[in-house]
Amino acid sequence: MGAAAQERAATEEETAVMCRILADAIRAGAAGLSTSYVDIDEHMRPVPSRFATRDEIIALGRAMAAAGRGLIQTVPVFYNPPEQINNINEMGEISRATGLLCTVAPIVYGGRDSSLWSDSLAALDEQAQRGARVFGQSMPRTFDINIRLSESSFILLALPAWAELMRMPLPERLAGFRDPARREDLRNQAIFLGPLLSMIRVGQTATPQNRQLEGKFLTALAEERGVSPADALIDLACSEDLKTEFSVRDMIHADPEFVTAILSHARIHIGASDAGAHVAQFCGAGDTSYLLARWVRDLKAFTLERAVYRLTGELADAFGIRGRGRLTAGSAADLVLFDPDTIDRGNEEFINDVPGGGNRYVRHAAGIDAVVVNGAVTWEQGGYTDARAGQIV
Repeated sequence: MGAAAQERAATEEETAVMCRILADAIRAGAAGLSTSYVDIDEHMRPVPSRFATRDEIIALGRAMAAAGRGLIQTVPVFYNPPEQINNINEMGEISRATGLLCTVAPIVYGGRDSSLWSDSLAALDEQAQRGARVFGQSMPRTFDINIRLSESSFILLALPAWAELMRMPLPERLAGFRDPARREDLRNQAIFLGPLLSMIRVGQTATPQNRQLEGKFLTALAEERGVSPADALIDLACSEDLKTEFSVRDMIHADPEFVTAILSHARIHIGASDAGAHVAQFCGAGDTSYLLARWVRDLKAFTLERAVYRLTGELADAFGIRGRGRLTAGSAADLVLFDPDTIDRGNEEFINDVPGGGNRYVRHAAGIDAVVVNGAVTWEQGGYTDARAGQIV
């Protein structure tokens, strides 16, 4: 799946071993297999699944099907429109060969100069007409990013001089960004961020003397100081020990008209998570509350009943999660009790509570009265109860 030519595919014996392991995982409760056409690690190497051939993925899919259920999820080459369409078509072929649901995430609106979102929906429709169970995933929120030089950043990993510093321990990293000998390379490589540079604002600052800069565009700050945007970013960050937040808002998936068209499409499942892979760069939590607040209450693009079903029963059925997603006799009593007039997602908050001293962004919901898991109230009146009726998955 997009592997480098010098890497080999798995042998038949290795594939057989992986199939047995995956089948055992499915029987133990796993939902399926996650792959990628695009992801890399911190050293710019393709993640292992990118070296898998189509035949290997099909073999793994058939092993899941034999175990009774499963799905295959992938991330397409979103920055290359023809490749994203090829990825959707290949997942259609895999679905037809295995009988499994395959899902591609995310499908987003990239702007008026791009038809990738509509081309992707058309490709999903075509694969469905050919008998494939292939869906896209999309979310109601805009794709917003925060950059802090004190944290990791997948945006800066694409710039070698920046990436080299970002891999260093914090004291060495700070010294590196302050080193005049490195500045020219950093400045020149920042040009490759292109239009993104003009969308960066100063977010939360770490010192009182810089509070007045919050919300200012980086380009405006650079013009005031007579320096390049890269210099303005580095200088401000270094003045706060790299803790300054720089934010990109409304860059992707920001037009409600087109986002509504995507979210309303029959081949789209609502919700697209990175499973916490970028917790120090943004918080993807709150999609459900935001759908009910923005797309039901404000825009009236969905009825409340339709939106709730799309977040619950539709997904449980599609993903093969039995006994969940609807209130029927014999199903689990999973409930979220909320006020449709006030439900919403909170603002992002940057907190330090990750084991090992790590940081992350979180959001807190508004308008939710209680959460019931397997018939037990696990959250109410703004806090968790002592009930532990669920299980870690």
